[in-house]
Amino acid sequence: MTEKPLTGKRFLVTRPQAQAAPFVALLEEQGGEAVCVPTIDIVPPKSWAPLDHAMRDLEDFDIVILTSVNGVEAFFERLLATNQYYGTLTDIVIVAVGPKTAQAIRENHVRTDLIPEDHRAEGIVAELLKLGVKGRRILYPRAELARPLIVDSLQAAGATVIAPVAYRTILPQGSEEKIRRLFSAKEIDAVCFSSSSTFDNLYTMLDDDLRDLQGEVKFFSIGPLTSETIRKYGFKVDLEPSKWTLDALVAAMVDYYQK
Repeated sequence: MTEKPLTGKRFLVTRPQAQAAPFVALLEEQGGEAVCVPTIDIVPPKSWAPLDHAMRDLEDFDIVILTSVNGVEAFFERLLATNQYYGTLTDIVIVAVGPKTAQAIRENHVRTDLIPEDHRAEGIVAELLKLGVKGRRILYPRAELARPLIVDSLQAAGATVIAPVAYRTILPQGSEEKIRRLFSAKEIDAVCFSSSSTFDNLYTMLDDDLRDLQGEVKFFSIGPLTSETIRKYGFKVDLEPSKWTLDALVAAMVDYYQK
């Protein structure tokens, strides 16, 4: 039997526990072993009131921007909680940052009208500016610590952007000790980071001890924004795929180890 390309490699997966399964499956298909220790937990906003207020006025919006699976889940949860009908979305342009977000929208039986080729906030802004946003009302349910790029850029172009917090990321309990043990025992080959927050929180947990603990462990990044965060702290990014998806990351990991 031919050995799979990631056989014998152990990867620390830092995604939230509830979202790790698809990535773990991709790694295991290639023979890798995934050790799941999340560095972020996804929790509701401190108050649903701002998002709920916007949802009750949903028919007044021209565009809805969704930039993550977490944002999609919160959007449709509050759609039901505020007794809005899916039909309200018929005349609204639904924008998804990338294919995974679009898939999550489709799972709620709603179409996606726009997916930029550049799966970042920059891509969303570029595509919407092509369409023209002056005078349009845009709903952008966002992460608490989301970059201001979408709001600032679209408002500068004449749009009204309502951006209520849809979810927050926090440090999970118990992860620090597990990660310290894995690093100290040299039990992992690489850490996979799927967002800037996953690295931010790892560094918050370990602080400068991370430099001493890292050793020969490689840092693999989902895309340029995450890579920028890793480098900001003075660490090397060993791998970044050309496309910013989990499938592309695993494919790049296969190439990395085959070389």
